[in-house]
Amino acid sequence: MLRAVTFLSPGVPLELFELVVQHLARELGREVRLESEIRHSGPMAGDDDPFADGRADLGFLCSPSYLYLSSLRRPSVELVPAGFAFGDPRNAGRPVYFSEVIVRRSDPAAALVDLRGRVWGFNDRCSLSGYFSVLQQVDSPRQNGTFFSRMLCTGSHRDSIESVLDGRIDGAAIDSNALRSLYRERPELCRELRVVESLGPFPIQPIVLRAGDRRLRDRIAAALLGLADDRDLRSALAACGLERCVPVDEGLYDCERRALVELGVLPMPAPRS
Repeated sequence: MLRAVTFLSPGVPLELFELVVQHLARELGREVRLESEIRHSGPMAGDDDPFADGRADLGFLCSPSYLYLSSLRRPSVELVPAGFAFGDPRNAGRPVYFSEVIVRRSDPAAALVDLRGRVWGFNDRCSLSGYFSVLQQVDSPRQNGTFFSRMLCTGSHRDSIESVLDGRIDGAAIDSNALRSLYRERPELCRELRVVESLGPFPIQPIVLRAGDRRLRDRIAAALLGLADDRDLRSALAACGLERCVPVDEGLYDCERRALVELGVLPMPAPRS
């Protein structure tokens, strides 16, 4: 049995990952069990790592977590060389996504910079779209962590949106695919929220496998790259916003790795051989 875990729901619909693991089970000829971890977007320093002790084999997580886990002296995961390409027209078929800076429709802010000195919300401290994308814009020695008057952890992208709507926070940065999914579910949000700035594009959330089985990794990648070959499956995936999977490699994450090194989140990487 292959044990899979997603750290990306409910922002990205759980149904998407259920469809993906069902496809993998058929293609690999083995049972694949999926669990959803909603406490954070992936393990970071000091967090429980289910890949290290074999409780999880396959993972869907945010790139800061992957970059941290793969930077360890004994990495617990490795990148599956296939990634999601969502149906956002800005993506042009690429494995990327954006971070949407949102405010209430009535808010006068016209850009992220206009939220200086106000209350900011974020889903969790591992999230690229909700947390690090913004720190990369505003965190510097000159600002000394005082750009916002207060930062509030909401627990999820959906909770960040609700906190903007009820006035607990003034703004938040939301995974573009999560926001598009919510707009499909709740069209009224388009009238209640306003995107004042789009940050990115950023590398898509990686799919990882517990380190040590390159053959299985390559079989999983091949199965993922064939996702869109099945017409019925393609239609179901499209309803979740996904077009297909495309090839990815380590280079896709180089820019984000450098940004996290600059923020002091990751150690300086050793030169590649």
